[in-house]
Amino acid sequence: MTSEKLNIAAEISAAACSFGDTDPEVEEQELDGGGWMTEFVIRLDDEDVELDVMHYARVAPSARLTLEGWQFEQVAASDLRQVITKILSGEAVIKARRTFLWRRDHVLEVASRTGTYYGSSESFSKERAAV
Repeated sequence: MTSEKLNIAAEISAAACSFGDTDPEVEEQELDGGGWMTEFVIRLDDEDVELDVMHYARVAPSARLTLEGWQFEQVAASDLRQVITKILSGEAVIKARRTFLWRRDHVLEVASRTGTYYGSSESFSKERAAV
């Protein structure tokens, strides 16, 4: 395992521990091109929360985070714990935004030490459009 892989896994495990899950399910898979994907299942109030982290070694130390259908691009590895913790504790905010003149979309906004991240969810936006 590379140290980047260990750091990412440690950050997510620490986030899980802060919610009482001291042993989250972890599955790591090597990807073509030197990248990897780590899948986590965190137990939160008798519910399973699934999240995936994808990282490519040939770019800056950041990752794509997918958490329960919300996808965040380019999350700094050092911000993963804080971003996950804020989402799971309810500190993230869903906001509507206009993407084109006629289309509204929704993002999940999370502030961290280094900036603000915006996650998108195609299924959430489709559900809102149907309402």
